[in-house]
Amino acid sequence: MKIGTIEFTHDFRRAGAAVTGIILLAVTISISTAACGLFNSTPVQEKDVARPAAKAVEPYRIGSDDELEIIVWTQPQLSGKVIVASDGTIAMPLIGRVPAAGLTPDQLKADLEKRYARYVHGANATVRVSDPASHVFYVLGSVNKPGAYKLHSGEVLSQALAEAGGLGEFADPSKIRIMRHKENETVVLTVNYNVVRSGGDVTADVPVEPGDTVSVP
Repeated sequence: MKIGTIEFTHDFRRAGAAVTGIILLAVTISISTAACGLFNSTPVQEKDVARPAAKAVEPYRIGSDDELEIIVWTQPQLSGKVIVASDGTIAMPLIGRVPAAGLTPDQLKADLEKRYARYVHGANATVRVSDPASHVFYVLGSVNKPGAYKLHSGEVLSQALAEAGGLGEFADPSKIRIMRHKENETVVLTVNYNVVRSGGDVTADVPVEPGDTVSVP
């Protein structure tokens, strides 16, 4: 009986040690998971969609209200500046109204050369966007100069805020919101701009797209 008791006690202690080890392991995993969540939290929080994937800079797309400078070489009477109308067309001598909105300058150039080939031998055109009035973004809230601004190629959030005169005295940089309207949805990005200013995460300096509204609380 005594030997049996000793063996039982020994088994009981061994089982207890095993349970204790399992509990300690579970606590360790829980603490590690919480720590990972704390230090790996992203400074950009997306609502409605995932983080936009990095993409190459796309060619400029002409839009309504843009001012274009069009030159048909050796034909000054066919050259000049035109405004893209609300219906997306431009009025050109000899060939009338030509669709322009949604095209790149190179695509419009090729179309003009094709149309003018009926009147000018070896027509050679140049198309330049002299005033990209259709590509604008808006900055509202706690900035020094809220308003609408023309969007430059490759512009990011830090540059947009600089154009708006910088953050106001009582601004909260940790919760800057960018509202972006897509075809069938509205995307809202919440950016912790503090990590941009500190250089901690350059991916938080998100690109600005035409029509974006940047709101600084």
